[in-house]
Amino acid sequence: MNLKKHLQSLHKFSDEELNMALGFFYQERFKKGDFYLREGQFSNKISFIESGLFRLYYQVEGEEKIMLFFSENQFISDYFGYLTQSPSIRPIQALEDSLVYSIERDKLNQLFECSKAWEHVGRKLAESAYVTSVLRANRLLHDDFDTRLNTFINESPTLLQRVPQYMIASYLNMTPETLSRVKRRLMKNKEIKDTIHKSI
Repeated sequence: MNLKKHLQSLHKFSDEELNMALGFFYQERFKKGDFYLREGQFSNKISFIESGLFRLYYQVEGEEKIMLFFSENQFISDYFGYLTQSPSIRPIQALEDSLVYSIERDKLNQLFECSKAWEHVGRKLAESAYVTSVLRANRLLHDDFDTRLNTFINESPTLLQRVPQYMIASYLNMTPETLSRVKRRLMKNKEIKDTIHKSI
C-alpha cells in the first residue's frame, strides 16, 4: 500500500500511531467520469490517491476552468470547502479509473487530538496545500506561456500522456491553439522535445 509508505515519509510514526491511522482510512473506487465531489456538496474527507487521476475545476459562463490535477501519491480534497465547512463550488472528477483511501473529518480530528505527531503532519499538509495554491496563482499572474508549459513538463511529465490537450490548455490558462504554438517553440529544445514526443 503506497499510503503506508507515504505516511512513513511524512513522519517517523510509532507502529501504534501508524496502525491506528491506517485503521481509520477506507477504500473507495471511482470510474473514469465519476465525481469525487460535486458542486454544492460538503467536503468532509481527505483522500490519498493510490492510483488514478482527478481534476478540480470550476465554471465561468459555461466554460470549464481547471485549477488542479491530482494524481498518485497525493492527497485530494476541496481544501477550501473542507476548512471552511462550506458547500463546494469546485467539483472534483476522476479522469481515469482511480483507487483512493479516504479518512473522514472526525477521524482525522481524533488523530490530531490524541497524537502530537499527527498534529504536526496535519500542519505540514495544510502548509503544503497553501503553498501549492499560492505558487499556482503566482505562476498564472507572472509566467509567460512558454514558462508555464515548461514548468508543467518538468513537474508533471506523465500528465502529458494522460490528460487531453484541451484540459492542459485550460490548466495553463491558454487556448488549445496557443498550447500547440508553444509546444512547437519548445520542441527546439531537445530535452523538452523528447518529453513532448513521448506524450504523442
